[in-house]
Amino acid sequence: MAKSKKLITLAAFSSALFATSASALILPISVGADAGITDVKYKGRSATGYFWAINGKLHINDYTSIYTGYGETTADIPDENGVDQDFTSTSIPLALQVNIPIVLGDVYVRGGGNYYDNTYMAEKEDGWGLLGAVGINLSPGIGPGLAVELTYRDAGNAETSSIGVGASLSF
Repeated sequence: MAKSKKLITLAAFSSALFATSASALILPISVGADAGITDVKYKGRSATGYFWAINGKLHINDYTSIYTGYGETTADIPDENGVDQDFTSTSIPLALQVNIPIVLGDVYVRGGGNYYDNTYMAEKEDGWGLLGAVGINLSPGIGPGLAVELTYRDAGNAETSSIGVGASLSF
């Protein structure tokens, strides 16, 4: 009896993921890459840096998707003597994205968490932080797309605020 309940639950969950959207009937995934400029604040000091990321989305339906990927942020942050030191932060996000359709694409809001790994001089730090994003995606639904996005990411002693552009491919 317990085995049949698990099977029914799995079937219902699978149906919800793959059959709730017209675009999900083909393949409910998108892959993409982003890059841009970011403001990094680390322990009271700040600098302008750069980021790049690869990402993927699993579309649950026309309005929501699960977002994940891998990204890296770099900046030269001055130490207490004013000497620029290398700062690197890697991130693996996991977030829920809500899309609001417009004529050619959608406007979206994303929120969730990210696993981060920061390195500044001899200091290393890792853990879980929060992330949020708002953006616009220009895409016909299936095929190539272009996005512009504002992102905030909390990564322990570091905070980043970014503006980026990205390209994606929806299947």
